[in-house]
Amino acid sequence: MEILIAAFIFYFVIKYAVRNAIIEAKVKEAELSLQVSINELFERITSIGYEIIANTDSKEKKEQARFINEDCYRISMSNETNEEKYTQLKIKENEMNMLRSEDRI
Repeated sequence: MEILIAAFIFYFVIKYAVRNAIIEAKVKEAELSLQVSINELFERITSIGYEIIANTDSKEKKEQARFINEDCYRISMSNETNEEKYTQLKIKENEMNMLRSEDRI
């Protein structure tokens, strides 16, 4: 009888441990996915910035591109939440794209 009670208790302990592990894995997966998106966004922004710096003759636009790149680096290294970082980097990407489109006009 004691073995049956111990097996019953062990079943519930294992059940909740597995459930908690699955929940934790899902949360980590979402955080990792957002971090990957942030890294890819940062790479796109810096790529556009280097393209602007290489292809424009305007010192002002080169300085703006450098400033945006430095600001993106500061954002990515900040202690803000990943959601805030992603939002700010999307704004910087739009700024960089506008700067690039001004150069093409």
